Amino acid sequence: MKDLYFIDETTKIIFALVELPGKVQMDFLGIERIHYINRDVSKNWYEETKNKIINSKHPKLMEAMKELERLYKGMK
Repeated sequence: MKDLYFIDETTKIIFALVELPGKVQMDFLGIERIHYINRDVSKNWYEETKNKIINSKHPKLMEAMKELERLYKGMK
C-alpha cells in the first residue's frame, strides 16, 4: 500500500526524529522496552535507521542525526 503522507521511508523517519515528541516518537520509530534492555537490539535498530537516512538530501538531516544519536545513547 502506498503511503499517502510521506514521499518515502527516509522522509518518514526524519519527520519522526525531528518533529515528534516522547512516546509518540518512540512508537512511530518502533522503539520498545527491549531496545533499552538488549544492546544488540538497540545497536541493530540504530544502524538500520542511520543507514536509511544517512544519504538523504533532506534539509533537516543533521537535526535528525543528532536526535537519532540522542535516542541511541539513552538506550545504552
